[in-house]
Amino acid sequence: MLHLTPMARAMEAGNPAKNVLVLLLLFLWFGSTTTQAATIKCWRNTEGQRECGQVVPPEYSQQRIEIINERGIVIEVIEAAKTKEQLAEEAWQKERQKELERRKKEQQRRDMILLNTFTNERDINLARKQRIEAIVGLIEITNSNTRALRANLDTVQKQAADYERAGETPPAEVLDEIATIKRQIADNEEFVAKKEKDIDAIEKRFAADLKRFRELKGIKAPPANSK
Repeated sequence: MLHLTPMARAMEAGNPAKNVLVLLLLFLWFGSTTTQAATIKCWRNTEGQRECGQVVPPEYSQQRIEIINERGIVIEVIEAAKTKEQLAEEAWQKERQKELERRKKEQQRRDMILLNTFTNERDINLARKQRIEAIVGLIEITNSNTRALRANLDTVQKQAADYERAGETPPAEVLDEIATIKRQIADNEEFVAKKEKDIDAIEKRFAADLKRFRELKGIKAPPANSK
């Protein structure tokens, strides 16, 4: 709705022809005011020079745009569209932050378990000792079994050698038994090697748990040469 000034309303009551002229002048005046009050957009051209206008050319639409008012004051800034590299970097940073948060929550969970499981350092050392002793027991049993297998292997191999010295081919069951014993020995050796790695992993894990326990409890670690 067009709001008329008092002068315009007074003139409206006069000659109809004059009324038309007044309305025309008013529309022109309002249109001029609107144009003057309209915001202007500024950008940089390919040569780095600043250009301004009411419409940004398409080739510059992805640039940083400054919007200024009729006084030339910047009232808004539209940042330039981000490149693929920038978007990729932002995505990587978000994923990295998620991973950091996940690790933080995991550490909090482990800390809670550690504090709920052990009340002092002695409990940690005792648990470590028990775990290692159990594995050492399995290793000793396996090594004992391996020694028995090696003794059996020597016996069967001697039987095979007796057949060969007599100019005969060892029976298939003798050869099969030799192969079976060798596989059992290999399996035992692999088992022992794995258990020895398990001991090393347990030592490292309990050492880390002990260090973290001291940090959470505010306990100072004893000197390295202390008994």
